[in-house]
Amino acid sequence: MTETKRSVAFIHTSPAAIGPLMQFYAEAAPELEITNLLDDGLLRLLAAGRAADVQRRLAEMLGDAVETYQPELAMVTCSSVPKEMTESLARDFSFPVLKIDYPMARRAVRAGRRVGVAATFPPTLVPTSRLLREAAKEAGAEIEIVEEVAPEAYKALLAGDTATHDELLAAAVERLQDKDVSAVVLAQVSMARTLPLIEPGARVPVLTSLHTSLEAIREALSLSV
Repeated sequence: MTETKRSVAFIHTSPAAIGPLMQFYAEAAPELEITNLLDDGLLRLLAAGRAADVQRRLAEMLGDAVETYQPELAMVTCSSVPKEMTESLARDFSFPVLKIDYPMARRAVRAGRRVGVAATFPPTLVPTSRLLREAAKEAGAEIEIVEEVAPEAYKALLAGDTATHDELLAAAVERLQDKDVSAVVLAQVSMARTLPLIEPGARVPVLTSLHTSLEAIREALSLSV
């Protein structure tokens, strides 16, 4: 008898996040039935500071997911969406609404005081830094955040030039390691595809939200980790 899969909805603002996420989850979490909902216009709204419009649209996407797919949990995969917005959305639905990178932030804080953040989409830096500080406060720790931004890498990825994206991102991670950080956070899901290139030469932990997000989903759904 085939075991019933648990329904999870992923809410995306970038098409670049879907590939690495689905590749990882297909292998690591076959017990989940994943539905992807995408509105890439939200990145423009986030860059323009239109937070109210972003929250309204995310609520619409979650409502569509409920009506059509009946998920048991939803996860917002955009690092630029503030944690407080995700928490506000969660209050309007009867299932958990998680932010994909908060479990990663908690792990980064445990690695040490000086945390490196690599981003390719500049608006991601503010919510990611805020997330790390919230995780540090929760842990009773003090941290220093060191940032590296590679916007040309994101442009290359959207243009389909993955080799240039990976090269520029790897260089940004190397610069962070040269600044004596205790861990490097890859701030966007779309950056996870570069991990196999970066990890072999990494001198500190390089963290993505993929592994930690799966742990959070399984905990929320009371699945074995």
